[in-house]
Amino acid sequence: MGKNSQPVGASPEPPRRSDITSFDIGDVPMLLARFARWCRQNPVDALLVTALLGVLGYFYFGLKAFMAVQQTAVQWMTSGWNSENDQEHCWGIIPVAVGLVLLRWREIAAMPKKGANSGLWIVAVGVLLFITGIRCAEARYTILALPPLVYGMTRFLFGPQVSRAVLFPCAFLLFMMPIGGVVQGTVPLQLMTAKAIKVLSSLCGIPILVDGSNISSPDGRFEPMEIAGGCSGIRSLMAMSTLAALYAYFTMRGPIRGMLLFGSSLIFAVLGNFTRVFSVVLFARFLDAKTATTLYHDYSGLVFFPVAVAAMVGMGSLLNRDWEVLFRSWFASAPAARPTSPKGGDAGAAGESAMADPDKKPLPYDY
Repeated sequence: MGKNSQPVGASPEPPRRSDITSFDIGDVPMLLARFARWCRQNPVDALLVTALLGVLGYFYFGLKAFMAVQQTAVQWMTSGWNSENDQEHCWGIIPVAVGLVLLRWREIAAMPKKGANSGLWIVAVGVLLFITGIRCAEARYTILALPPLVYGMTRFLFGPQVSRAVLFPCAFLLFMMPIGGVVQGTVPLQLMTAKAIKVLSSLCGIPILVDGSNISSPDGRFEPMEIAGGCSGIRSLMAMSTLAALYAYFTMRGPIRGMLLFGSSLIFAVLGNFTRVFSVVLFARFLDAKTATTLYHDYSGLVFFPVAVAAMVGMGSLLNRDWEVLFRSWFASAPAARPTSPKGGDAGAAGESAMADPDKKPLPYDY
């Protein structure tokens, strides 16, 4: 009978993150079977989960409290996911959040699951936000309530470790919020873009006139152009913010680096939009004004947005480097030179030759 190297009574080591494979579509039947088995083994918890999901679904899908008591929170939310607000991508936020959880479902399945009452306090914050949204007729508060509700229920039912695993997917749900008021309030961003174009044109010696968000040529090279709300950079900001959040989650080492990358990516989006609008002005002045405001204007974003994404990736690479080790390698002192003999020979080599031939006496040296 073979001996077991593991001591008796020792608890097995938890699986490492690198040893756990991610979700595979072929595992869906197994995932459903395991969930059904968990429901049979924990009927009270399963009933509690069903009740919580039912209450949550009623408040978001069944309670009409907005737009003169004509729309539910979900109806109000989805009505803002349109091309006018440049938020068609919001339809994919929930599937992406669910996918983020499924990517770690094997790791989550291996975690110990012990409910924590501290999750009720987080649920209470979500309930308070939802009630505030109902009382103020402001549906955005109900969207703010969704992450603490989901995170708090997960912590209450399954414990802190599982809730930490779903923390980012819960926070990612905030990207569903319609920000139509922000899109309508892009006038400062439009004015800032116009001023940036004026500065770039002055540096290049190109005469232009800027009146608010209108750009014109004093010599009549092109017709006056207006920096509209969509050209202010709000589209790039919204797309880049969502992309940067996902990129930081998968690649960055630590939350501080992730937040730094997220902030820098927004700056890259604004600078990329400045360059794009300036290129439209250059195209209109030196090539063709009509093409600049139609074909080139519509498709130039396909060139400059990838540049902003590349800048974000480069910034992430810089932030992820271990600068302390790198600085040590840069400023490390050079190895000491081996002493040489007065005749130009190598003292170390002489010592080695002396050790190789014990009968040969080493040469005397004066130090």
